[in-house]
Amino acid sequence: MKNEPVLTPAGEWYRNRDEWVRHVLGRDYLSSDCQRVGIFIALHMNRRDGHTKHQQTTIAADLNLSVETVKRAVKKLREEGLLDRDQVRRGYRNRAVNHYMLIFPWAV
Repeated sequence: MKNEPVLTPAGEWYRNRDEWVRHVLGRDYLSSDCQRVGIFIALHMNRRDGHTKHQQTTIAADLNLSVETVKRAVKKLREEGLLDRDQVRRGYRNRAVNHYMLIFPWAV
Protein backbone atom coordinates (compact mmCIF):
# COMPACT_ATOMS: atom_id res chain seq x y z
CA MET A 1 0.00 0.00 0.00
CA LYS A 2 1.08 3.50 -0.70
CA ASN A 3 1.80 5.93 2.14
CA GLU A 4 1.59 3.18 4.77
CA PRO A 5 3.58 4.29 7.82
CA VAL A 6 6.69 2.33 8.69
CA LEU A 7 6.40 0.91 12.19
CA THR A 8 9.19 0.69 14.70
CA PRO A 9 9.89 -2.78 16.12
CA ALA A 10 7.86 -1.80 19.19
CA GLY A 11 4.95 -0.65 17.03
CA GLU A 12 5.09 -3.90 15.06
CA TRP A 13 5.04 -5.91 18.28
CA TYR A 14 2.02 -4.01 19.64
CA ARG A 15 0.18 -4.41 16.34
CA ASN A 16 0.84 -8.17 16.42
CA ARG A 17 -0.33 -8.36 20.04
CA ASP A 18 -3.53 -6.47 19.25
CA GLU A 19 -4.15 -8.70 16.24
CA TRP A 20 -3.63 -11.74 18.49
CA VAL A 21 -6.29 -10.41 20.88
CA ARG A 22 -8.72 -9.93 17.97
CA HIS A 23 -7.85 -13.44 16.77
CA VAL A 24 -8.70 -14.92 20.20
CA LEU A 25 -11.93 -12.93 20.47
CA GLY A 26 -12.97 -14.19 17.04
CA ARG A 27 -12.83 -17.83 18.15
CA ASP A 28 -16.40 -18.57 19.25
CA TYR A 29 -15.46 -22.06 20.44
CA LEU A 30 -13.21 -20.60 23.16
CA SER A 31 -15.05 -19.95 26.41
CA SER A 32 -15.26 -16.40 27.69
CA ASP A 33 -13.01 -17.35 30.62
CA CYS A 34 -10.44 -18.75 28.19
CA GLN A 35 -10.56 -15.54 26.16
CA ARG A 36 -10.22 -13.42 29.31
CA VAL A 37 -7.16 -15.38 30.47
CA GLY A 38 -5.58 -15.06 27.02
CA ILE A 39 -6.22 -11.34 26.87
CA PHE A 40 -4.89 -10.86 30.41
CA ILE A 41 -1.67 -12.62 29.45
CA ALA A 42 -1.40 -10.66 26.20
CA LEU A 43 -1.90 -7.31 27.90
CA HIS A 44 0.77 -8.09 30.50
CA MET A 45 3.44 -9.13 28.01
CA ASN A 46 6.87 -7.55 28.14
CA ARG A 47 7.67 -6.68 24.54
CA ARG A 48 11.42 -6.65 25.20
CA ASP A 49 11.68 -10.32 26.18
CA GLY A 50 8.37 -11.47 24.67
CA HIS A 51 6.78 -13.10 27.71
CA THR A 52 4.94 -12.49 30.96
CA LYS A 53 5.76 -13.98 34.33
CA HIS A 54 2.41 -13.87 36.12
CA GLN A 55 1.58 -16.83 38.31
CA GLN A 56 -1.69 -18.63 37.73
CA THR A 57 -2.83 -17.64 41.22
CA THR A 58 -2.27 -13.96 40.34
CA ILE A 59 -4.17 -14.30 37.06
CA ALA A 60 -7.02 -16.07 38.87
CA ALA A 61 -7.22 -13.41 41.58
CA ASP A 62 -7.12 -10.50 39.11
CA LEU A 63 -9.83 -12.04 36.92
CA ASN A 64 -11.92 -13.39 39.83
CA LEU A 65 -11.55 -16.97 38.55
CA SER A 66 -10.43 -20.18 40.18
CA VAL A 67 -6.88 -21.39 39.65
CA GLU A 68 -8.29 -24.54 38.02
CA THR A 69 -10.18 -22.40 35.48
CA VAL A 70 -6.96 -20.55 34.63
CA LYS A 71 -5.12 -23.88 34.21
CA ARG A 72 -7.84 -25.18 31.86
CA ALA A 73 -7.78 -21.94 29.86
CA VAL A 74 -3.98 -22.01 29.47
CA LYS A 75 -4.16 -25.66 28.44
CA LYS A 76 -6.82 -24.88 25.81
CA LEU A 77 -4.84 -21.90 24.44
CA ARG A 78 -1.75 -24.11 24.19
CA GLU A 79 -3.72 -26.87 22.44
CA GLU A 80 -4.99 -24.30 19.92
CA GLY A 81 -1.43 -23.17 19.20
CA LEU A 82 -2.00 -19.64 20.47
CA LEU A 83 0.17 -19.71 23.58
CA ASP A 84 3.38 -21.34 24.71
CA ARG A 85 4.68 -21.80 28.24
CA ASP A 86 8.06 -22.41 29.84
CA GLN A 87 8.46 -23.29 33.49
CA VAL A 88 11.45 -21.57 35.04
CA ARG A 89 12.78 -22.26 38.52
CA ARG A 90 13.74 -19.20 40.52
CA GLY A 91 14.41 -17.96 44.00
CA TYR A 92 15.83 -19.61 47.07
CA ARG A 93 12.78 -21.85 47.34
CA ASN A 94 13.31 -23.00 43.74
CA ARG A 95 9.66 -22.24 42.93
CA ALA A 96 8.43 -22.68 39.38
CA VAL A 97 7.28 -19.60 37.52
CA ASN A 98 5.45 -19.82 34.20
CA HIS A 99 6.71 -17.70 31.32
CA TYR A 100 3.93 -17.33 28.75
CA MET A 101 4.62 -16.40 25.13
CA LEU A 102 2.10 -15.49 22.45
CA ILE A 103 2.18 -17.49 19.22
CA PHE A 104 1.11 -15.42 16.22
CA PRO A 105 -0.59 -17.96 13.88
CA TRP A 106 -0.15 -15.72 10.82
CA ALA A 107 3.63 -15.61 11.36
CA VAL A 108 4.11 -19.39 11.54
